[in-house]
Amino acid sequence: MTLTKEVEEIFVNEKYHQLATSSNEGVPNICNIGGKYIRDDGKIIVVDNFMNKTIKNITFNPQVSILIRREKESYQIKGTSEYLTEGDEYKEAYKWMKSKGDKYPAKGAIIITVTEVFNAMTGANAGKKII
Repeated sequence: MTLTKEVEEIFVNEKYHQLATSSNEGVPNICNIGGKYIRDDGKIIVVDNFMNKTIKNITFNPQVSILIRREKESYQIKGTSEYLTEGDEYKEAYKWMKSKGDKYPAKGAIIITVTEVFNAMTGANAGKKII
C-alpha cells in the first residue's frame, strides 16, 4: 500500500513518531521511534536500537499502529509487522542505521506492511479512513 504524499512527507521529515503495540495479554505499549524510513515498495522500516517490550509484543501480536504528527496535523498508520535479525532486509536496515552513526546498535529491523491510514486530527474528519 502506498501512503499519500502528505502522510509520507510528515513521516519522513518529522524526527520522531510513536509506535504502539500490544502484548498477547492485551497490555498496551508505546514508544518513540526515530530510526525509520519508507522503502520503495511502501513498507515502513523501524530499526530496533533500544527496544525491549516492543519487540516482545510484536513477536506475539504483529499488529502495530504509528501516530505521526506535525503541529496540529496528524495521522494514524496501522499495519502488520515482522521482526528480523538476519537476511537482506535486516542487512539493508543495519547499513542504513549505521550510516547515521556507530552509537546505534541496530539489533533488528521491524518491517511494517501498511494496511490502513486514518485522519487523527480533531474536527469533522476525525477518525476518517483515508487509505
